[in-house]
Amino acid sequence: MKTKSKKNLKNKCDDLWKKIIHLKGYCEICNKPGQNAHHVIGRINYNLRWDLKNGCLLCTSCHKFSRNSAHNNPIYFINWFRVHRPEDYEYLQNPEFNKFKTWYISDYEEIYQNLKEEYEKRK
Repeated sequence: MKTKSKKNLKNKCDDLWKKIIHLKGYCEICNKPGQNAHHVIGRINYNLRWDLKNGCLLCTSCHKFSRNSAHNNPIYFINWFRVHRPEDYEYLQNPEFNKFKTWYISDYEEIYQNLKEEYEKRK
Protein backbone atom coordinates (compact mmCIF):
# COMPACT_ATOMS: atom_id res chain seq x y z
CA MET A 1 0.00 0.00 0.00
CA LYS A 2 1.30 3.42 -0.97
CA THR A 3 1.89 5.76 1.98
CA LYS A 4 0.12 9.08 1.87
CA SER A 5 2.41 12.05 1.69
CA LYS A 6 1.58 15.74 1.96
CA LYS A 7 3.01 16.32 -1.51
CA ASN A 8 0.90 13.57 -3.06
CA LEU A 9 -2.26 14.79 -1.34
CA LYS A 10 -1.58 18.43 -2.33
CA ASN A 11 -1.16 17.36 -5.95
CA LYS A 12 -4.41 15.38 -5.82
CA CYS A 13 -6.21 18.39 -4.35
CA ASP A 14 -4.71 20.68 -7.02
CA ASP A 15 -5.82 18.34 -9.81
CA LEU A 16 -9.34 17.99 -8.46
CA TRP A 17 -9.68 21.75 -7.86
CA LYS A 18 -8.69 22.35 -11.52
CA LYS A 19 -11.18 19.72 -12.74
CA ILE A 20 -14.01 21.43 -10.87
CA ILE A 21 -13.07 24.88 -12.18
CA HIS A 22 -12.88 23.44 -15.72
CA LEU A 23 -16.48 22.21 -15.44
CA LYS A 24 -17.55 25.81 -16.16
CA GLY A 25 -16.41 25.17 -19.74
CA TYR A 26 -15.99 28.77 -20.89
CA CYS A 27 -13.83 31.78 -20.08
CA GLU A 28 -15.63 33.82 -17.46
CA ILE A 29 -14.38 37.07 -19.00
CA CYS A 30 -14.89 36.63 -22.76
CA ASN A 31 -17.00 33.42 -23.05
CA LYS A 32 -14.47 31.64 -25.31
CA PRO A 33 -13.59 28.02 -24.43
CA GLY A 34 -11.70 28.08 -21.14
CA GLN A 35 -8.43 26.22 -20.63
CA ASN A 36 -6.87 27.76 -17.51
CA ALA A 37 -8.02 27.42 -13.92
CA HIS A 38 -6.84 30.69 -12.37
CA HIS A 39 -6.46 31.48 -8.66
CA VAL A 40 -7.67 34.97 -7.76
CA ILE A 41 -5.47 34.90 -4.64
CA GLY A 42 -2.27 32.99 -5.48
CA ARG A 43 -1.77 29.31 -4.68
CA ILE A 44 0.84 30.18 -2.07
CA ASN A 45 -2.06 31.07 0.26
CA TYR A 46 -3.01 27.57 1.41
CA ASN A 47 -6.07 28.88 3.23
CA LEU A 48 -7.57 29.65 -0.19
CA ARG A 49 -5.62 27.36 -2.53
CA TRP A 50 -8.45 24.83 -2.92
CA ASP A 51 -11.37 27.17 -2.23
CA LEU A 52 -13.64 27.18 -5.28
CA LYS A 53 -14.60 30.82 -4.68
CA ASN A 54 -10.94 31.60 -5.33
CA GLY A 55 -11.05 30.06 -8.81
CA CYS A 56 -11.90 31.36 -12.23
CA LEU A 57 -11.84 29.62 -15.61
CA LEU A 58 -10.10 31.71 -18.25
CA CYS A 59 -9.09 31.28 -21.88
CA THR A 60 -5.36 31.48 -22.60
CA SER A 61 -5.61 35.08 -23.77
CA CYS A 62 -7.51 36.33 -20.71
CA HIS A 63 -5.23 34.31 -18.46
CA LYS A 64 -1.77 35.32 -19.69
CA PHE A 65 -1.41 36.79 -23.14
CA SER A 66 -3.64 39.81 -23.67
CA ARG A 67 -2.73 43.24 -22.38
CA ASN A 68 -5.58 43.02 -19.86
CA SER A 69 -4.96 39.41 -18.85
CA ALA A 70 -5.13 38.29 -15.23
CA HIS A 71 -1.33 38.02 -15.09
CA ASN A 72 -0.35 41.05 -17.19
CA ASN A 73 -2.86 43.44 -15.63
CA PRO A 74 -3.93 42.14 -12.21
CA ILE A 75 -5.63 45.45 -11.34
CA TYR A 76 -7.92 45.12 -14.37
CA PHE A 77 -8.62 41.50 -13.45
CA ILE A 78 -9.41 42.17 -9.80
CA ASN A 79 -11.74 45.02 -10.80
CA TRP A 80 -13.48 42.70 -13.27
CA PHE A 81 -13.76 40.07 -10.53
CA ARG A 82 -15.17 42.61 -8.04
CA VAL A 83 -17.87 43.69 -10.51
CA HIS A 84 -18.81 40.26 -11.89
CA ARG A 85 -18.44 38.12 -8.77
CA PRO A 86 -19.07 40.56 -5.91
CA GLU A 87 -20.00 37.89 -3.32
CA ASP A 88 -16.79 35.96 -3.96
CA TYR A 89 -14.78 39.19 -3.95
CA GLU A 90 -16.18 40.09 -0.51
CA TYR A 91 -15.63 36.54 0.73
CA LEU A 92 -11.94 36.65 -0.26
CA GLN A 93 -11.47 39.87 1.76
CA ASN A 94 -11.74 37.96 5.05
CA PRO A 95 -8.55 38.64 7.07
CA GLU A 96 -8.72 35.11 8.51
CA PHE A 97 -7.43 33.83 5.17
CA ASN A 98 -4.09 35.55 5.78
CA LYS A 99 -3.41 33.83 9.08
CA PHE A 100 -0.67 31.23 9.24
CA LYS A 101 -1.76 27.65 9.79
CA THR A 102 0.17 24.42 10.16
CA TRP A 103 -1.15 21.89 7.66
CA TYR A 104 -1.35 18.18 8.46
CA ILE A 105 -2.04 15.15 6.29
CA SER A 106 -5.53 14.97 7.82
CA ASP A 107 -6.21 18.53 6.56
CA TYR A 108 -5.30 17.56 3.00
CA GLU A 109 -7.37 14.39 3.23
CA GLU A 110 -10.39 16.40 4.38
CA ILE A 111 -9.93 18.98 1.60
CA TYR A 112 -9.59 16.21 -0.97
CA GLN A 113 -12.75 14.49 0.27
CA ASN A 114 -14.71 17.76 0.17
CA LEU A 115 -13.49 18.50 -3.36
CA LYS A 116 -14.36 14.96 -4.45
CA GLU A 117 -17.92 15.36 -3.14
CA GLU A 118 -18.26 18.74 -4.84
CA TYR A 119 -16.98 17.33 -8.12
CA GLU A 120 -19.53 14.51 -8.01
CA LYS A 121 -22.33 17.05 -7.40
CA ARG A 122 -21.29 19.27 -10.28
CA LYS A 123 -20.31 16.88 -13.04
